Amino acid sequence: MKSNNIKTHFDRNVFLTFLVLLVVGLILISFKINSKVDCGNPDFKIIANSFTTEDLIEFNSIDDSGVEWEWDFGDKTNTKFQSNVAHQFTKPGTYKVALRVNGQCDVVKEITINEKKELISPELIPNIILPTNVKVGEEVVFSSDAPFAESWQWSFGESLHIDGTNKEEKYTFKSPGEKTILLVVNGDRRHESRRRIVVLDSRGERQVITPRNRVDPIETALDNINDSLVLPPTVTVPEPVVEPEVKKIVVSSDEILQMLVGYSERRLDDRAMRSYFCYSSIPVFNKSGKRYTVNQLFNAIRDQKIEINSLNLRKKEDTGCITSMTIDMKIKRGLFSKTF
Repeated sequence: MKSNNIKTHFDRNVFLTFLVLLVVGLILISFKINSKVDCGNPDFKIIANSFTTEDLIEFNSIDDSGVEWEWDFGDKTNTKFQSNVAHQFTKPGTYKVALRVNGQCDVVKEITINEKKELISPELIPNIILPTNVKVGEEVVFSSDAPFAESWQWSFGESLHIDGTNKEEKYTFKSPGEKTILLVVNGDRRHESRRRIVVLDSRGERQVITPRNRVDPIETALDNINDSLVLPPTVTVPEPVVEPEVKKIVVSSDEILQMLVGYSERRLDDRAMRSYFCYSSIPVFNKSGKRYTVNQLFNAIRDQKIEINSLNLRKKEDTGCITSMTIDMKIKRGLFSKTF
């Protein structure tokens, strides 16, 4: 019996195919390992003089290893792909600005945008022409020489409504004391003009009037001014109480600050603070200069966590009562905070 010789045949094409696949696999693994980015500390800086809807804000990446950049400004605008970009937010609010460097490294910062500043132009504030000496019961003439005025709204500090709508108005004061003359022209409340005068009694003598716990008619008159020039019904105002002496009010910014915190936590009511105000409803300004009423301030902080960075009070020198406040404050809501 003859034995057959067994020969093993190895296909060269199979070997080459296996070798090519092995080399390609090693290349892919090497590329994946080498393409992994060491993020280090990606960061960017924000450059702007102020943060309002009218400002163009610059964002600069400060990561030297960056070769690709993707910016998301959190306001549903298109992504930008440069290392240094400029962006303008069209609406006030808090935004999360995100930067992705080299497709993998992320950094997020929060930015708060305020409404654009309302600038006051001194040349648009009307001049009030008024007499030097004013007595109770005497008719007084008030006028303005503002050349740009087309409409006028007068309040003479004794009623809760607008007292006149002509360029020149005549008025007879019914009670003595310090009065605020208010003039708004062309319906422009931002450029309202105010003048203080002292009305003497019929004998020509000055009487001291307590400002404590008294509603200032001029503040209520401001709420009634609108572009339509419609006058609300006349409201009878009680005669102010005449006191022989006024005890000067002494209160510090820190004391009012603590009262605001106590009010926000419902540990006291607003009457404790209003007793230090010259008027029941004084104006309140935020750090950007926007004006609010004190009632808006109280409503904003009630049952909220607040962080007050600074509080400045404006007072009358003779009585010490507060005429206005400027406050730099944040209202915290969970992980986020909102600037007042």
